[in-house]
Amino acid sequence: MAQILEFRQRTSNTYHNLTRFVEITENTATLEFYVGALAISIEEGRLFPGEAEKLMEQIRKKRLDLAKPKQKAPQEVTGPGLYHYCPEMGESRPECQIIAQRSYYGRHFHISTPLSLKGRGITFDGVKEAKKLTSKNQFMDGWNEYTVTERAFDKLQEQYSISQESSLN
Repeated sequence: MAQILEFRQRTSNTYHNLTRFVEITENTATLEFYVGALAISIEEGRLFPGEAEKLMEQIRKKRLDLAKPKQKAPQEVTGPGLYHYCPEMGESRPECQIIAQRSYYGRHFHISTPLSLKGRGITFDGVKEAKKLTSKNQFMDGWNEYTVTERAFDKLQEQYSISQESSLN
C-alpha cells in the first residue's frame, strides 16, 4: 500500500516574520521600517528565491489599503433638505428619497428616485435598467430619472430629502 507524503512549502524565517508584520501594520511609518528590513534581508541573502517579490507585492497592497480613507457612517437624514457627502473623504451616501447630480453645464440637475414626480421644470427621462447600471448602483433598478431646473430643485428640497455627491476637485 502506498502512502502519500506531504511536503510543506519551506519559507525562510525572515519571510515568515516579515509577512506577518506587514499584515498587521496600521500606519505607513511602520511599513517603511519593514521595507528597510526587507532591503537589508535581500542584501544579506536571508530570503529564498521568489520571496522578495512576494513581500514587495504584499507591501504594495498594504500601502494602497492604508491610503484609503476610513469609511464613516452616513449622515443622519432628519427631514427634507439637501444632504452633501464626499466619498473621497470616506463619507457614505445618506439614505435619501432622491439622488441628485448637477448637469455638465450647471443649468439643471439630473435626479434619480423611486418616486413619481410631476410639475413645472421636471422632465421625465426614463426608467433605469439593471443591465445599464454598475454593480454598486444595482439598487437603483426600476428608479425614475428626471431632469430638473434649479427652481424646481429648490422646491423639491422643501418636500423631499436629497443626497448629492461633492467632489474635492
